[in-house]
Amino acid sequence: MHDILEKIIKVEPFIGEDGLDYNKVTKEISTPRKTYLKGTITGKYRGDRIDNESNLFDFEIYEAEVLCNSKADFSENKAFVFPNDFKNIGNQEKIKGTVFPKEKLPTTLPVAIIANEKSFGVNVLEPQLFEFDIVRKFHQTDGDDVFGTFNAFITGYVFDYEKKIVEEIVGPIVETDPLEVPEEIPSQKPSSCRASNIKTGATQTKGNYTRSEYYCKNHNDKTWGNWEYKNNDVGTNQGCFSSIIGIIGLILGLLFLITILPGILYFIGFFIIMFLISILGPYLKWILRVIGVLLLIGFISSLINTFNQGSQRYIPTPVVVDKPREVVEERSTITDTTSNQLNKNDTLITRYRIWQDYEGKKYEGKYQLRLSDLKNAEYHKNNLPLSQNNIDSYDKIIYSLKENDKNKLNGVYKLFDSINKSNKLSKVKFAEMVVSFIQDIPYALILDKGCDASLYNDTFTRQYLLDPNASCDGNQRFGINTPVEFLASLKGDCDSRTLLLYTIFAHYNYDVAVLSSEFYGHSILGINLPINGTAYNYNENRYVMWETTTPNCKPGIISNKISNLNNWRISLKSK
Repeated sequence: MHDILEKIIKVEPFIGEDGLDYNKVTKEISTPRKTYLKGTITGKYRGDRIDNESNLFDFEIYEAEVLCNSKADFSENKAFVFPNDFKNIGNQEKIKGTVFPKEKLPTTLPVAIIANEKSFGVNVLEPQLFEFDIVRKFHQTDGDDVFGTFNAFITGYVFDYEKKIVEEIVGPIVETDPLEVPEEIPSQKPSSCRASNIKTGATQTKGNYTRSEYYCKNHNDKTWGNWEYKNNDVGTNQGCFSSIIGIIGLILGLLFLITILPGILYFIGFFIIMFLISILGPYLKWILRVIGVLLLIGFISSLINTFNQGSQRYIPTPVVVDKPREVVEERSTITDTTSNQLNKNDTLITRYRIWQDYEGKKYEGKYQLRLSDLKNAEYHKNNLPLSQNNIDSYDKIIYSLKENDKNKLNGVYKLFDSINKSNKLSKVKFAEMVVSFIQDIPYALILDKGCDASLYNDTFTRQYLLDPNASCDGNQRFGINTPVEFLASLKGDCDSRTLLLYTIFAHYNYDVAVLSSEFYGHSILGINLPINGTAYNYNENRYVMWETTTPNCKPGIISNKISNLNNWRISLKSK
């Protein structure tokens, strides 16, 4: 249990109507308080394999955000009960009564609370988690280490003190008779009294000895301080004038030495610094304290910024967006003369594109896709006998989608062949033309469920979908669009774009790779070309990293938020 604390803030002496001395004492009363909270938690975990237990890991949560929806998610000195008190949070279908083992959690869990569109850091004491759900897409095992992302319900409490200011009149104060001998007199106050720095105004004097009376820190009693010897002899201090004369003489002497001996300037500077330190000594501790506080604030801000970066799925901010956008797609009916089935009708989807490369050179043209190829790509993805529960499955999924679509992009290949022939592009310039073609297409979030923010617990997805300008393509299995689907809808996020570019460059015999990061929740293109910049090295090959979601982003330029190469790996490689 925590005790109620009392702190004396101010003592104001005054004379009462009875002519006696009184003190008005202002106190701060601090009462312990527990504020319980409930909400949905999204966080990151890591673990180390337990010796002799091949499938067990020591569990640790190292970063977390808690989303609270309303004031009802906070309660003063009253704990929440699961699942009865969680009926107003999230998807009711997810509440099944599953409790996460309390012994696996720390007694204090640092989190970032998000409520009313504001975020602040707190320490949640005695946390409890329920309906713990691992996000399989981001789960990764690396040797004896495992890390990933999770969602759950949480409750616990934050401890603080509720403070109140009160005033109390103490007195009347009676001056006591001085003692006959300057010896320590045992205090008659309770032994538990601890003297504060606030004097009552009463003193005792005997000869050259004096002592003062103080208020107690922890109750309303008073206690005497120690005897102190006061020397009444006239001091030998000659005042500030002699110090000023000494400083002037020292400066004149230094000027003389500088004139005749320039070579000893370094020594003179040293002695000047030592002299200033001796003069400013009492103030230096405050200067150093201020510098220390500023450094501490900078460190905490950097730490919070790092957590925020790691806890969000990375979406680059567009630098340049072309004004001309796509016109409405055109569809025309054709007859497939190559089919064994006579008069088999199909539909051509036509897209017209205008974009610029990094030097402002303008390209334009149209490409066509068959509606039957689009339906085939959708059918193949929806019936793929794989589940996205680990990184190996993810690699197999994107490989299968690429293999199914790679021979259905002839309309795009013809467009790029025509541009390459008329402009006689080098291998690097051709690559820049193709990537800028994809970068120019506005970003869209691809989700395996609908585009309703209430369907998701993770902070990034909810905040993105609540933006009125957000673009989303929902109910797409695996949360990805295949190359054909992307070219038809012009909606793609990072892995949809990277997979299409990988398929195109593999067709043109480039040494190219799909780079994935479960830690950052991001996908990026890697290409083996003689270009300066950030690159991922693998088997003596240098794959320049190329951001695909930001318009006008050149190869080798990667945001500091995703620049730790230890968090990247190769999912697909063409050679």
